[in-house]
Amino acid sequence: MRTGLLAVLCITLVGVSGSPSVVMAQEGQYRSKVLLTPNEGDWAKDAGLSIEELEQQLGSMEDIYAKSSAGRHLARHYVERKEYDKAIEFYRQALAAEGLSDVANREMLRELAQVYLLKKDYTAAAQALQQLLAIDLVPEVADFLLLARAQHHLGNYVGVVATLDGIQKAGLAMDDSQLQQALALYYHAGAYAQCEVLLARLLESQPDDAQNWHLLASVYLQQNKKKQALDQLTLARDKLVPFSEKDILLLASLHGANNNPYGAAEVLENALSAGEVPQDATTYRRLFEFWLQAREQEKAGKALQQAAKLSGDIELYLYLAQLQMEQEDYEAMYQTMLGACAKELPDKYVGRANLLLGVSQLKLGDEVGARRSFINASLVGGVNAQAGQWLRFMNGAPATDDETRRIVGICYGANDKRLEASASPAQTRVESPADETPQENAASGFEVKTVSPMSLFYLQSTKPLAELMGSLKGTVINMYVSLAKSGGSADGPLQIILLGDPREAGVEVQLGAPFRGSTNGSGRFRVRTTEPFKCASQTYEGPAEGMAEALAQLAESVKAAQHQFTGETRLVLPQGDGADTLKVELQVGIR
Repeated sequence: MRTGLLAVLCITLVGVSGSPSVVMAQEGQYRSKVLLTPNEGDWAKDAGLSIEELEQQLGSMEDIYAKSSAGRHLARHYVERKEYDKAIEFYRQALAAEGLSDVANREMLRELAQVYLLKKDYTAAAQALQQLLAIDLVPEVADFLLLARAQHHLGNYVGVVATLDGIQKAGLAMDDSQLQQALALYYHAGAYAQCEVLLARLLESQPDDAQNWHLLASVYLQQNKKKQALDQLTLARDKLVPFSEKDILLLASLHGANNNPYGAAEVLENALSAGEVPQDATTYRRLFEFWLQAREQEKAGKALQQAAKLSGDIELYLYLAQLQMEQEDYEAMYQTMLGACAKELPDKYVGRANLLLGVSQLKLGDEVGARRSFINASLVGGVNAQAGQWLRFMNGAPATDDETRRIVGICYGANDKRLEASASPAQTRVESPADETPQENAASGFEVKTVSPMSLFYLQSTKPLAELMGSLKGTVINMYVSLAKSGGSADGPLQIILLGDPREAGVEVQLGAPFRGSTNGSGRFRVRTTEPFKCASQTYEGPAEGMAEALAQLAESVKAAQHQFTGETRLVLPQGDGADTLKVELQVGIR
């Protein structure tokens, strides 16, 4: 919006500084002054003197009044004929004779300044106007504006501001047209505080002028007053002031800049629904970013899905698949990867695409397809280590020589071979062992799942779990502060990881937060990337003192279901839990 408003101001400024239409108007002004001054040349007319004769006699005139009057008459004549150099010469002679009153001299200086402006001699115009304002008469607003205009063309912005400030010091009132001219000059001089005052007056007299509403917001932004700019545009929106596409995007961005990404997303989503902004990939990507910042994962996913479909941008598809993996929506993740890999991929995306495809296939039970996707990913630099971890986790058979020779899969590059994909990996799903059927797990009160690898910012402790829970709040606050200071940001619920049997003394405890960003740890806090974690999961909701018993009962249920323990237990604490009641996901690692 600021660029558009700047263009408007430029037009306004040019409008007072020499556009063809204004030049014609000024020339017309000169003609009207000559014609509407009844006594300025009557003596010459009555004497029957021609212009040529008047010029010849001017030098010999001794009467100062006659000499000044004749010079003024000749000057105006040559203005009429657009012979500006001669006009300037006779204006100077008329002024030098000092035969007219201060009022008449001021009028001549004003006309002389306008002729200089027509000739683009801004230095001479400024000098004439300064001489005019020095006359001991009540000044006029138009003279200050003309002087400021000349100084603007000279690049003397300090002089522009000082001249315009003189209008207020002289106690002069400006009409709306003059306010607009002063506003344009102040704006270009960078005097934004003065612009605020003038715009407030214009809004009082012209409350329905949308340009002034948006221009005031621009003035606030020029001074980095983001909160005032947001308030201004919000009020304008409430008053149904017309908004352009750029204005709406600016309003949304200002919500985000003022730490209100939810408000930013609402503004943009409402504008999309109303057809006020284009329903294109750029808009939906911006909407996704706002919803993601607001931690509205589901809404962020929907916006990102639209952005990916509209743009075909592989990077967006991969980001969407990553988001769906974090939400454990593996069917949607699989469909996203099919969309991403519908065409040949640029080589730099082939590895990541196969890795994400493999995760979705594995989670949906297609171990054969997942194994091949992970093998494909292991053949490409960048994600080969992660692909190897997933292959080890699923106990996949080692890759054959043929499989390592080239990539053959759903996600393929320029030198790879494409495989056709099924609409759902369920067609090739491998049956689970009898002791891990969903029915038996449900009967035992837990479910078996695999938690994806995550980056963890953590504190290691040997305190008993009960003691750690007692001081949890203060420790967590310190951890999140350290994470933020070291350049990271939280990216998931709090994790308490127990390494060893929770029922025995001396168990190692890690209190950690999943994070995104770049950090190397800070002080007593460390950083690591976890392995895929297969576990028996159960949600506990109740008083804090009952959690240990619930964990013990889960361990017994897992043992009764003939699962083997890995020795790792996790307690996942969603954000927003109250002080008296806990809602915790209990995760017992199994093989």
